[in-house]
Amino acid sequence: MNENEFTQIFAALQGVEEELENIGENQEKRQDCLKHLLELRKRMDHCVELWLRFEEKINEIQERFDFLLPDELPESFLQAYAKALPENMLTPVSLDRGVGQPLLLHFDNEACIRSFRRGLGFLELAMMDEAIEEFEAVIEHEPDLLLAHLCLGVAYAERKMADEAMRELRLVQALTGDPQTHAIVHNALGNVYADGEQYELALEEFSKVIELDAEFSVARFNLGAVYYNLKQYEKSILAFEEVKVDFPKDWEVYFYLGKGYKRLGDEEQSLANFLKASYLAPQEVSVLYELGAGYEALGETRKAMEYFYRAKRLSQFVEQEKERIT
Repeated sequence: MNENEFTQIFAALQGVEEELENIGENQEKRQDCLKHLLELRKRMDHCVELWLRFEEKINEIQERFDFLLPDELPESFLQAYAKALPENMLTPVSLDRGVGQPLLLHFDNEACIRSFRRGLGFLELAMMDEAIEEFEAVIEHEPDLLLAHLCLGVAYAERKMADEAMRELRLVQALTGDPQTHAIVHNALGNVYADGEQYELALEEFSKVIELDAEFSVARFNLGAVYYNLKQYEKSILAFEEVKVDFPKDWEVYFYLGKGYKRLGDEEQSLANFLKASYLAPQEVSVLYELGAGYEALGETRKAMEYFYRAKRLSQFVEQEKERIT
């Protein structure tokens, strides 16, 4: 697939987004948009398969002919991480000497460069098993690279390997004094605790993130979710109302607000937020069911049945698409 084809895919993706913004409650057109998105996803999945085959072939050729292909990571490759990771996360930290000289991901070991590059790619693709394998290989040869430990900890956490994630994240926490780095680690630890339904401990971690960085919006979102699970609905609503400023198009923000207001007995505010969530994410079955329940609670039986019917039809469609793809 050439660059022009990628451009076409992203142009089509933008076109679907614009159409969803303009079609209102037209369910037939929404279904067409969903089908189009599934088609685009399948095209991109094919690109992923090709990339993996390419990397495997490169490694095979290098092993067969006994050489290492120079592979320096371009600075642009890490742009997506620049806002989340402080500069000193690109610095090697020794267990006995503290912060070293900046590496800027420029290793002598070319195999480590490849593994690190592949690991980041797998993280972006949410392929955690593969990411873990690559970052473990990096750390085996470059144990002082703090960023690799952090990435490995994140991958372990996403894979719900709590003990392994804790080991890596605590190591990073112990070896840096940078407040922003600590904020990132506390957020990741909070996710580990939340996955284990240890919500009190998760609350402590996310609260520390906000203390260190009040602009850490993702942590504030997590804080709202934890408050909800702890049945502290007023605090949950407050957190999500603040998050809404930074993520005005995140359907989950409105979904949690709807659930919070519902728990407090404010059906009208609950319904308003569920409607916003539905507008932003018409493919989410859970939102449609909540809308049905909300209208039912308000005595609007006809609308309630309409949303329950939509939820059922959409759920059946998604299951059929999954079966067809597999």
